[in-house]
Amino acid sequence: MPFTLNGANTMQTFGLADPLLMKEWNLKIVREFIGNVGEQPIDGYPILGSDNKWYHSLQRIVDQNRSQNIITILCPFGWVNSNGEQILLAGLNPSEQSFYIAYKAKMKEIAEHFKDQTDVWIQVWNEPYHWNNENGYTHERWLRDMSEMVDNLRWVNGFHNLIIVPGNEMGQSESAILSHGKKLTEKRFNIAFDLHAYEKWLVNTNEDQLKERLASIKSNNIPFIFGEVGVQNVGDVMEVNHFLNAAKSYGVPVLGWLWVQNSQYNNALLNEQGEPNSSPSNNHWGEVYKNFLR
Repeated sequence: MPFTLNGANTMQTFGLADPLLMKEWNLKIVREFIGNVGEQPIDGYPILGSDNKWYHSLQRIVDQNRSQNIITILCPFGWVNSNGEQILLAGLNPSEQSFYIAYKAKMKEIAEHFKDQTDVWIQVWNEPYHWNNENGYTHERWLRDMSEMVDNLRWVNGFHNLIIVPGNEMGQSESAILSHGKKLTEKRFNIAFDLHAYEKWLVNTNEDQLKERLASIKSNNIPFIFGEVGVQNVGDVMEVNHFLNAAKSYGVPVLGWLWVQNSQYNNALLNEQGEPNSSPSNNHWGEVYKNFLR
């Protein structure tokens, strides 16, 4: 079985997690939720955002992760407007957003700060475009937007860190990556792609089908991770074991959703006591994923 760097999604901008518990679970990568990109402090003390939430600095999070030899993916999830209202990035066409120019400027600031910290990877956007390729979506739009956001980071002198680029259909589809990924990476370097495993991977599929799908991506020599997998998205609780087995057999990195302590949330990996959040109501998600990480 190939050795793979697996991990989880975290929300440490709202409060640092227990690093020893992360080590116990064998987390190797964390993908950090940045819900207020514009006001998110990069270094220094926590700040109170215009949405009345406290935010810890990215450097503080990275330092703690690094103390356990954990790689950090910094991933933007939302933008807070001047009224203190959060706009989630999922499902949006990036370049059509009114805050897009300011967004790119802040992402460059983040790249500038972390350019000499190679254990920090930066994702350009979370779950872009309509889940069913509507709202004017085309693969050409994906290529144009992703190229622009990748180049925006690479224009930072000395920024050679890995850049993570999401797929289309809110990250659940590899079709844009397969058709236009090579064109994106042709004159660019150190790029990996991000897919998310929810309904379009978990529902009405079996392990053999998923292995075929993974083999197709692998055969194109495309580096990719599954930046999210969870048992629930917009519908009922889903089975995940067949997906985890397929991913493990191909050595594809997987990051579970979500490293929070909340037994009332089916996707939470932990309960309030810091134990796996595992019950019939969430298909024993916490225990299943902890076993997967071993």
